[in-house]
Amino acid sequence: MLTPEKVIGYYFGIVTLVGGISVLLAVKYTLQRWRSFPESGWRVQSFALGVLGLIMASILEAPLLFLKTWIALAFAAGIIEESVKLLPMKFFGRSPEWEKWKLVIGTGLFLGIVEGIMYTAGIFALNQEPYLVAVRVVLMGLHTIWAAVSIGFLLGETGWKRLAGLAFSMAAHTLYDLPPLAVADGYSGTVVAYLAGLSTGFLLVTPLMAKKAAELAEKLVPEEGEETGEVGENAEKTEESDVIF
Repeated sequence: MLTPEKVIGYYFGIVTLVGGISVLLAVKYTLQRWRSFPESGWRVQSFALGVLGLIMASILEAPLLFLKTWIALAFAAGIIEESVKLLPMKFFGRSPEWEKWKLVIGTGLFLGIVEGIMYTAGIFALNQEPYLVAVRVVLMGLHTIWAAVSIGFLLGETGWKRLAGLAFSMAAHTLYDLPPLAVADGYSGTVVAYLAGLSTGFLLVTPLMAKKAAELAEKLVPEEGEETGEVGENAEKTEESDVIF
């Protein structure tokens, strides 16, 4: 008999294997585009916004957690957590688009790392299966890639297509969380298997979406001499200030 517990065991194995390969491929495409942009100090800002985003998400998701409405929590997590990764768009609205692209991806990275550390501590504290740590590591990578997919389409596409990446990330995140939370809600093994199949399908498509998002971000690469012009302009302003003061 296909029990929910058996399905979840298989699902976590699939996440570790298929998800791990998907993350590696997606990271490869994202890093190739990353190297085409100028160097920038993204780490501190991204870390701060990643922590802020995680706090905001936790507060917004808390009522569903306390009410133990697990299926609703999966949908809320997908929508809220993928939205808060876009905080750099608000806080750094005047920055060049390539810099916002980096900051959003960095925010997703640090949100995933901080969340992963917290959950990993819980795994050891509750004496849960050690293989769950691998599942959390894969999710750290997915948090980063989902952010890259969202921002790649938002800045690289036009019209309603700009939202395609964000919609994908929200759906993929929701489906990732649904199988285990469906077990907690008492759904049958058949339903859990169906949800696990859908989630696996999104994991398989993730590298393709990451590749497309990286290609769309190509138009954000500054033209040759653009940064030099900005530096020269700032230098002139500095000289003027020196004369005044």
